[in-house]
Amino acid sequence: MKNILALLIVTFSSICLAQTSEKVKGEKFEYSEVGLNDYVVTNIEGKTKEEIYKKAMNWVIETYKNSDDVLKMNIENEKFRIDGIAFGVIKVKGISLNLGYVIEISFIDNKYRFELISLLYDNATDYKKMPNFKTDPKFVKNFGNSPAEIENYFNTLNKSLEIYIVGKAEEKW
Repeated sequence: MKNILALLIVTFSSICLAQTSEKVKGEKFEYSEVGLNDYVVTNIEGKTKEEIYKKAMNWVIETYKNSDDVLKMNIENEKFRIDGIAFGVIKVKGISLNLGYVIEISFIDNKYRFELISLLYDNATDYKKMPNFKTDPKFVKNFGNSPAEIENYFNTLNKSLEIYIVGKAEEKW
């Protein structure tokens, strides 16, 4: 009987420990019961990964005031990481706070992946993995519209990158 009980405990423990958290893809960034989805894949038809990478690097230079400071990792034509700050995106009881983030953008022919690695506030709270951030009454009371603001910030940032890669409208002089 002890052997059966020990076997059940070991089997149950193995099953629980073997479960890994898989990354969650979305059409856009949106909070769900488990938190914010991990990444969005954007199709860029007719462009090689090298072309997409080059345009994305130019986007970083034009988008970020100190592009050399925010670019934390760069593997040419494969991927890079950006360490940025979204000013005033988090609102706690009416007070605006900044949100630090790390994103990784990786490239293959005809598409790129925009992945949120972390979303942190000064006290090391990871806002990416906060379950029920949009629906829990405690969070709604304290953070108000912050989840929607975070979603909007990263969806807008990703859309800005997509538009830049596809090509800006030519200005007529």
